[in-house]
Amino acid sequence: MLNFLPKPLVGVIAAGLLVINILAWCLSLFAFALIKLLLPFKPVRRAIDPILNGIATNWISGNNGWMRLTQKTRWDVEGVEGLTYRGWYLVSSNHQSWVDIFVLQNLFNRRIPFLKFLIKRELIYVPIMGLAWWALDFPFMKRYSPEYLKRHPRMRARTSKPRAAPARNSP
Repeated sequence: MLNFLPKPLVGVIAAGLLVINILAWCLSLFAFALIKLLLPFKPVRRAIDPILNGIATNWISGNNGWMRLTQKTRWDVEGVEGLTYRGWYLVSSNHQSWVDIFVLQNLFNRRIPFLKFLIKRELIYVPIMGLAWWALDFPFMKRYSPEYLKRHPRMRARTSKPRAAPARNSP
C-alpha cells in the first residue's frame, strides 16, 4: 500500500498504473481482435473469443492489483462464495458512476464468467476502449430522442428507453 505517500502523488501513480494496464492488455487484445475482424467465421470466433475473454480477465486482475496498491479499500461483501465460473449470471445494478464498473469487476472477476455491460452506441468511438468493447462483444444499444420517436413511432419498440404508460381516460 502506498498510503504513506502524499495523496496527490498516489493519485498520479494510480492514474499511471491504470493507463499502463489498459495499454499493455489492449496490445494483445487488439492483435486477436484483428484476427476476429479479418476472419469473421464461426470456427475462428469460437477459437478467438475465449482468448479475448482471458485477456480481459487478466486485464481486470491488473486493475484489481493497482487498486489494492494505491487504495485503502475495505470490502464487506456477502454471497459470492457459491458463485461458479461455469455458471450464467445476470448482474443488475443501479449504475451511479464509472467506479461501479471497477467494483463489480473486482467482486466478480474469476468468480463468474467475464462481465459484459450494455453500452451506449456512441461509446464505440472512445479511443482504445471502444475497440476493446467491440472485440469483447459488449452489446451496444441505441437510444432514440423523444423528438425522433415522435416522428418515427414504429421505432419506439426498438428503443432501450422505457416507455411511458398510456394515459387512461376516467369515466
